[in-house]
Amino acid sequence: MKIEFDQIEESFDDTTNLRTITEQAVVPGRGLLLRTTIYSPNQLAASVVFVPGQGTADEAFDSLSG
Repeated sequence: MKIEFDQIEESFDDTTNLRTITEQAVVPGRGLLLRTTIYSPNQLAASVVFVPGQGTADEAFDSLSG
């Protein structure tokens, strides 16, 4: 199964030079995957969370792409 992520949040902090991007993917019949990636000048960190549910697009957050 191929999972496609939609971007739901992006932010950049000028003071710390941190950029965060949060994406989601609907897992049909199971729920949502949320992936947050934090970029800094010295490091890259990622976190993935599974949220159980019906796995429908109605449960998903609004994406930035429309």
